[in-house]
Amino acid sequence: MAHRALRRRYGHEHRGQKLCPTGSRVQTLLFPISRFTLETAKEWAERHDWKVDDVDFDTGMEFIHLRQEDPSHFERTRTVYLGGRGVQARVGWEKC
Repeated sequence: MAHRALRRRYGHEHRGQKLCPTGSRVQTLLFPISRFTLETAKEWAERHDWKVDDVDFDTGMEFIHLRQEDPSHFERTRTVYLGGRGVQARVGWEKC
């Protein structure tokens, strides 16, 4: 699962700050509009066991956002690539 790989990679500590034991979590998935429609983004997400019911578009209309968690839950976020076709994830950490 992609979320397990993200948790392993982005770990539990950053720059000496103690983070919650759960480590990082995916806040939203980002799909480039140049490569995905809303339908194909949802299909990709469902195939990889992600939520598909909370959809946003960024103001520049470059990405479809499939929100996994409310952004207010996180103190810090980072955007990472999940691989081919330009799918990205915004991962976040909340401080304990």
